Amino acid sequence: MTKRYERILVGVDGSRQSKRTVEKAIAVAERNDAELIIVTIMSGGDYVGIGQNTQVGFGYVDQEVMDEARQQWEHTVDEYRQKAQDAGVKQVVTSVFYGHAKVDLAKTLPQEYQADLIMLGATGANVVERMLMGSTASYVVANASCDVLIVRTDMQNHAKAK
Repeated sequence: MTKRYERILVGVDGSRQSKRTVEKAIAVAERNDAELIIVTIMSGGDYVGIGQNTQVGFGYVDQEVMDEARQQWEHTVDEYRQKAQDAGVKQVVTSVFYGHAKVDLAKTLPQEYQADLIMLGATGANVVERMLMGSTASYVVANASCDVLIVRTDMQNHAKAK
């Protein structure tokens, strides 16, 4: 008998690759009659020095900017939830977290949701970001305690255009 995944965690970051990953995660969840958990993780470092009050100094994070970004992310994951439900996925959970994407996707969230599969896009970062901080996908593959599926192709299994 083949193992059936029961709880699939998919991380989204707004990249084209993460949109492809959600599409494939929806298909896998539907095929496995699994719960789909769609998450995004916001890092305060992404918003340092952005906003109206730039005279506060280095390291300032504008709460209004963070709140607006969170609302946009909640709207995005809600759209993904609707897409999954329209495709026949019965259980869909969405959430927007503040944290550290690598650690949260590899360890914290899989444990919290008892995920048995993590699906991520091959990369959402650009070349410089990958060199400076390493790939989130690479970290998750190396550190997750459950299966990890890295998505590199679209629904027709075509590699993304370079």
